[in-house]
Amino acid sequence: MNSHSRPLQEGERIVALDMMRGLALLGILIANSLLFQYGLFVISDIHQLYPFGFIDRITEGFIIVFAQASFYTLFSFLFGYGMAFLKERLEQRNLRFGVIYFRRTAILLIVGYLHGLFIWDGDILFVYALTAFILFFFLKLKERGLLIWSFLLLFLMALTIATPEEDPTTSLDDQFLQYSIEEKEILMSGSYSEVVNFRLHSDPLGLGLIGDIIINATAMVSVLGMFLLGAFVARKKWLLDVASHRRLFLRIWWITLLIGFPCKIAYLFIDNYAYEMLHTTVGGPLVAMFYASSIALLAANERGRTFLKPLTYVGRLSLTNYLVQSIVFTTLFYGYGLGLFSNIGVFTGTVLVLLFFAVQLIASKWWLRNFYIGPFEWFWRWGTYLYIPKLQRRRE
Repeated sequence: MNSHSRPLQEGERIVALDMMRGLALLGILIANSLLFQYGLFVISDIHQLYPFGFIDRITEGFIIVFAQASFYTLFSFLFGYGMAFLKERLEQRNLRFGVIYFRRTAILLIVGYLHGLFIWDGDILFVYALTAFILFFFLKLKERGLLIWSFLLLFLMALTIATPEEDPTTSLDDQFLQYSIEEKEILMSGSYSEVVNFRLHSDPLGLGLIGDIIINATAMVSVLGMFLLGAFVARKKWLLDVASHRRLFLRIWWITLLIGFPCKIAYLFIDNYAYEMLHTTVGGPLVAMFYASSIALLAANERGRTFLKPLTYVGRLSLTNYLVQSIVFTTLFYGYGLGLFSNIGVFTGTVLVLLFFAVQLIASKWWLRNFYIGPFEWFWRWGTYLYIPKLQRRRE
């Protein structure tokens, strides 16, 4: 490998970004706990969501307000930041960014497809990779162009709030219900091969290939908006010197707090399509930026860095930990594993998530004491740079 094309080294990492990745992984796991337990659409009529009554409902409300729609968006923001940062580093060394970028993205696409088919159909990596192919061309824009396109795409998603809720949506609800009934049966009692076969042939929207295209295209629009916002912030280099931009971060913190959370909380009390879209397309991104600005501000002082440091261990192994979460929780809940699907309730599922994340914190710290990078990160780096990177640390 050309020495100039080396990947990011430990001392060059931006600690606040690793903290954000760690927090995003916790939030993603909390939000996904409902999907692992109850399937992709979480229809309460066919599942036991509330065996403990009020405490389950309070926990569900907590997940909706603090986790749903915000941590995938935060992860998307961080992905865009990382890709813009990679572009700058490679171009400073006069290297061909496109070759490395497309190799890196192609690997993610394949892994995302395999993850979605053979481990869990709630995968996000496949959509990230598809969107990253488009992101490549947007990265040629100047800072202002990145910001304008980011706001345009996020605004386009927010326009769904104004979409009139018509009677035909009931047929879609019926389709989701029928799909979820079939999904519940197969996930509760099906063998591993039957579950994979169901994923391969299932049709949530009832529209065949067109339905798959609609699902992926819709996800790509919102993901691309956050990718571009992350790329814009990377170009501005605000996270390299938070102290100098403290007033900006405080302004972002207050705006996202005062607008983002009310947009999400409203959905708890008014359960209709418009408020669901307000929660997802406006509240989700704003609360994601609340979390990002919170960590940036906390990481700017020593006490905050000490408090948040455990998140860096998980964040540095973000993709490995994301894949491990899917493997462990599908095994816990699906019939070919421990068979807890639709059995333990929202509160117990959340407690299980928090306990497992604590294990991931400890395991990640141990791993980084003995190894430079995670197993998947090692594989991804190998495929991206076409050399075998160092993995195990040498003991003195």
